[in-house]
Amino acid sequence: MTGRVSGVVLAAGLSTRFVAGRGRNAGGAGTDAGAGTDRRAGTNSRGLMDRRGGTGRRTEMDGGAAAQPKQLYRIDGESLVRRVCRAALASGLAEVVLVTGHARRQVEAEVADLDLRAVHNPDYEQGQSGSVRAGLAAVSDRADGAMFLPADQPGLDAAVIDRLLGGFRGPDSIVAPAFRGRRGAPVTFGRRWFGDLERLRGDRGARPLLNRLDGQVAQVELDSALPLRDIDTEAEARSWTFGRART
Repeated sequence: MTGRVSGVVLAAGLSTRFVAGRGRNAGGAGTDAGAGTDRRAGTNSRGLMDRRGGTGRRTEMDGGAAAQPKQLYRIDGESLVRRVCRAALASGLAEVVLVTGHARRQVEAEVADLDLRAVHNPDYEQGQSGSVRAGLAAVSDRADGAMFLPADQPGLDAAVIDRLLGGFRGPDSIVAPAFRGRRGAPVTFGRRWFGDLERLRGDRGARPLLNRLDGQVAQVELDSALPLRDIDTEAEARSWTFGRART
């Protein structure tokens, strides 16, 4: 790695189909580990920061239980947002910034004892680009780049983050993970591209920017698809846990 890279965890408004009150925990007793399939063939086909904004919960009810924000869903007894924040702090990232939105108090409570900086995106319902801008505004002036980490990929650990940091070559860099040539998140942007990120609007995230700069993106090939998997349903969470157990 060349230079200092800040970590920005995006946990403002993740859409969800998780339902609270079921007493389930992916990887815990009582789950059907073999249930469900990953509709994206094991990788995050949406690339960087293409998750939709919004309230992070459904308006309807399922089985009489209210939906819960996805970033608070627990795997192995730990919420998704805390899981990724701990991984980021254990890595070589120079600092960690957490961007909150929906369920701000609950999300901040999950990480209250961690050494990070939480910033709030009040416009999270307008799309993820606002969270990108809020995170960039909080990044240290000394940072040479920023890695944008989604809060719904439980396979992201410090080792994967450090492997991606190893591909960073300074302010001109753009680094993305891949598995068998298929890109995923998190993506790291050098400071040169911060202005482009700040001009993003709406729900599409940085995909248009990545497409435009495709030839400048350095891909770091991973050994497994698990770190790139994002989960949107309990079935996917169980599928992820089952896949982890088989590796």
